[in-house]
Amino acid sequence: MLLDRLIFQGHDTFICRNNWLKKGYDFIQTGGSFTDEDAVVKLGVGKNMVTAIRYWLRAFGLTDENDTPKQVAHELFSQDGFDPYIEDNATLWYLHYLLVSTGRASLYHYIFNELRKEGFSFSRTQLEHFINRKCSERGSPVNENTLDSDIKVFVRAYAPSGKESGKVDIEEESTGLLQDLGLLLITKNDDTRYSIENLERPELPWQVVLRVILENEAYGETISFTDLEVAPDSPGLVFALNEKGLFYKIEEMMAYYPTAIVYSSTAGNRVLTIKKDQINLIEVLQEYYGQTV
Repeated sequence: MLLDRLIFQGHDTFICRNNWLKKGYDFIQTGGSFTDEDAVVKLGVGKNMVTAIRYWLRAFGLTDENDTPKQVAHELFSQDGFDPYIEDNATLWYLHYLLVSTGRASLYHYIFNELRKEGFSFSRTQLEHFINRKCSERGSPVNENTLDSDIKVFVRAYAPSGKESGKVDIEEESTGLLQDLGLLLITKNDDTRYSIENLERPELPWQVVLRVILENEAYGETISFTDLEVAPDSPGLVFALNEKGLFYKIEEMMAYYPTAIVYSSTAGNRVLTIKKDQINLIEVLQEYYGQTV
């Protein structure tokens, strides 16, 4: 997928904290505007944090550019939503997918969809060169300080504060939204390296994987296994799933939808067929959370 435009920063160096998306959603639903003079008081955060909450709602694809909540925001965070207070890691996995696939936070999209194809492990320098190359190809150069800030926020968003610098921000370490996913590992030798390995990920619910497959507009009813592994915004890339892990998720899907989902392998040609008219998109996650929206 070619991003419409490249966007870096906008978060004022704040990672998204656990309660920010719900806080921002409720604020909008009660008639609040992020430009209101009393937004600081109503949200109970500093002025820069107000800007950051607004940014992350857009980056996660929960609101549009007019700060209007999208349907997925209501599904997750309304009073009778799936998981309003984000108490289940399944919600974190799905939010991670939204962050990557929405593309508004361009760095996240490029790291999971493209950089990891060149290697699961990469240095800070490799990451900088990769992003600068992508920006150059688009004729949209990124400021060095802006990219530096964005990379630092990315690292802190997925790895607890202090893992890289040795310094720990206790509040941020305990409240970073995506850190519990354990996606990003940091190793320090002569050069700090980051790695996002492909694993089986048994903790990732198959319902979340099926939901993102159904949401991917590039997928038809017949999808090659390779596209499920490495196509843009595929579960293989976004969730860093290895081949075995992806196949296990498919087996679980088929067990629940035996007539609607069929997997076949003929002469090495592996294909997943999904009869989309037999599966309700909202009910996929509803089945996991075990509630009626």
